[in-house]
Amino acid sequence: MMNAVSGLFPRDLFDDSHSLLRRQVAGFLDEEIVGPHRNWSQARYMPRDIWRKAGEAGLLCRSLPVEYGGHGRDFRDSVVIIEELAARRLPGLPTYLQSDIVAPLVQRLGTAAQKQRFLPGLCDGNLLGAMALTEPHSGSDLHAFRSFARRDGDDFVLNGVKTHISNGNSADLIIVAARCDKAILGDQPGFVLLLVEAGRDGISRKAIAKAGMQALDTATITFEDCRVPACNLLGQEGLGFMHLMQSLVAERLVLAVFAQASAETLLRETIAACHARPTSAGTLLDYQHIRFRLADLYSDCSANRAFVDQCITAQLRNRTDPKAACIAKLRCTENLKDIATQALQLRGAAGISEAEGERCVADLVDASVQTIWGGSSEVMRDLIGRGLVNLL
Repeated sequence: MMNAVSGLFPRDLFDDSHSLLRRQVAGFLDEEIVGPHRNWSQARYMPRDIWRKAGEAGLLCRSLPVEYGGHGRDFRDSVVIIEELAARRLPGLPTYLQSDIVAPLVQRLGTAAQKQRFLPGLCDGNLLGAMALTEPHSGSDLHAFRSFARRDGDDFVLNGVKTHISNGNSADLIIVAARCDKAILGDQPGFVLLLVEAGRDGISRKAIAKAGMQALDTATITFEDCRVPACNLLGQEGLGFMHLMQSLVAERLVLAVFAQASAETLLRETIAACHARPTSAGTLLDYQHIRFRLADLYSDCSANRAFVDQCITAQLRNRTDPKAACIAKLRCTENLKDIATQALQLRGAAGISEAEGERCVADLVDASVQTIWGGSSEVMRDLIGRGLVNLL
């Protein structure tokens, strides 16, 4: 198995410690995940103990402080892990959700008690986290939330429906974003983030059957008069939407990293397939129009690699630009879908038949998922476009 560090483009982002980590991650994934992942996809089920094994192997929350069970490292460790998952087509184990979205949000906004209570379990995999944002009527538009958390004494009473939630059916801890009574802008209600344990009364969950990324646990979660103690409020009441902004930037960046590594894997395989496919002129690569098509894909992928690595470097310096994260997510996911489309097309009949065709079709469907989750391409374009006037 070729790992992501031996990709198509030279990079100077990592040091020897990351090379060692990459080998360790590759060994764990090849031994524990690659073989059974296909069966998990067919069963639409991811065993819960895989997360504990991932924690034991050091794949979770590496940037968190050692005192909570983390490794005190930086974001590059997460990049290594994400790239190795993507290179092996393993969307069923979204370590980045736990490591780079849920746990850092608790670390950044949580009280001392909340950190002591939740972070060690997130680090070792005994506690599985989820982020509940998307709703049936809001999609990527967070302003259209209908979920509501009403303050009642020492509790919040939570009502609403969240859907397409990754890890939603098996998570032990769900960070739920909802509207609340406390206004921060005139008469407009504010938002809260609540740390909701999955065992509370008033919570029901239903797995969602999907055409793509079938091993990824995805669910609809319904909250009906679910009482959550006020001590589970994450951050400041009324400012939940503002608290989310930094996490959304992180989410878009990790999804760009995943998509870019996926694109490089598919492009490398597609070039190899064209080189191996005989024709009357030699191989498929002997046709100029085929080389042109691949050259365009390679050029876009090369530019994306440089831009994503630049975003990673900015993140390491705590200078991540929200617009840049949107650009990275948009470009990498759209390029991935273009590569997946051509990967199928250039294989001819083999691209839709037997094992090779099954993989190509699955790659195309999975690539389509990536242009939707974490903010669709249309939303990314809108967010980028809104800021254009500021460039004048």
